[in-house]
Amino acid sequence: MFDFLEIKTIYTIIHLFGIAIGAGGVFASDLIFFRSIRDGELSSTEFGFLELGGKMVWTGLLILIISGVLLFSLDPDKYLASSKFLVKVTIVAIIIANGLLLHLKLIPNFKKCIKEGAMSLGEYVRSNPFVLMSGVVSGVSWSSAIILGALRSIPYSYWVILSVYVAILLFGVVGAFLFKSHFFPKSQ
Repeated sequence: MFDFLEIKTIYTIIHLFGIAIGAGGVFASDLIFFRSIRDGELSSTEFGFLELGGKMVWTGLLILIISGVLLFSLDPDKYLASSKFLVKVTIVAIIIANGLLLHLKLIPNFKKCIKEGAMSLGEYVRSNPFVLMSGVVSGVSWSSAIILGALRSIPYSYWVILSVYVAILLFGVVGAFLFKSHFFPKSQ
């Protein structure tokens, strides 16, 4: 009945759903977070949306990892010979490490600071550069993985592709710190 569907197509569709869920969670959470910082307050509703976004990201990542392993199992030699694939795996590892830092260290700390009244959300973000860096790493990494996935092939080595990714990441971090005062006004 479904002879037109190959197993690779099924795994690819699952992979695309993982991207949609994970990246959707990242970009929605980032927008909510930046809006909260701009107005200086993080309401319980906004925090609830941030938590939902975090769950979407982890769900999307889980789907991506499972479907990625399934896709890899179809032709391991091809994937291991692909610099594009190896960079995507590296970027996913960076996304996971960044997510763990964000959800295990940064979010609990700023939640605690705000609940205890020690400082406002804007003050916390200004005093902790890792919050801003984590946001840049997240946005650049998800965007890079999506772009790499969309490209059919890339005629460059792992190190060249990774160097471009790192350069974009550094440019993003520097840009974020240069425009930090625009995003986080000191009047809050």
